[in-house]
Amino acid sequence: MFQLTLNTVTSWTKGSDDDGRRMKRREKNRVAAQKSRKRQTQRADLLHQACEVLEERNRNLRREVDSLSEEQYLLTEALRTHEPLCPIMHLGVASSDNR
Repeated sequence: MFQLTLNTVTSWTKGSDDDGRRMKRREKNRVAAQKSRKRQTQRADLLHQACEVLEERNRNLRREVDSLSEEQYLLTEALRTHEPLCPIMHLGVASSDNR
C-alpha cells in the first residue's frame, strides 16, 4: 500500500504551490497581453485619424496649387497681351538701347 511520508506531503504541497504560481503567472500574462492589444489598437486608431487629417490637408493643398496655377496662367496671359501695348515697356527698351 501507499505510505504517506514527509517527502510525499512536501512534494504534493510544493506541486500545489507551483500550480498556484503558474496560474497567477498565466493570469498576469493574460492581463498584460490584453493591455498590450488595447494599446496597439489605440495607436492604430490614432494613426488612422492622423492619416485621414493629412489626406484632407493634402487634398486642400492640391486644390490650392491648382487655383494658384490657374491664377499664374491668367496673369501671364494678361501680361503677354499688355506688353506690346505698354508705353513704359517701350520707353524702357529705348532708354536701355541708348546706353
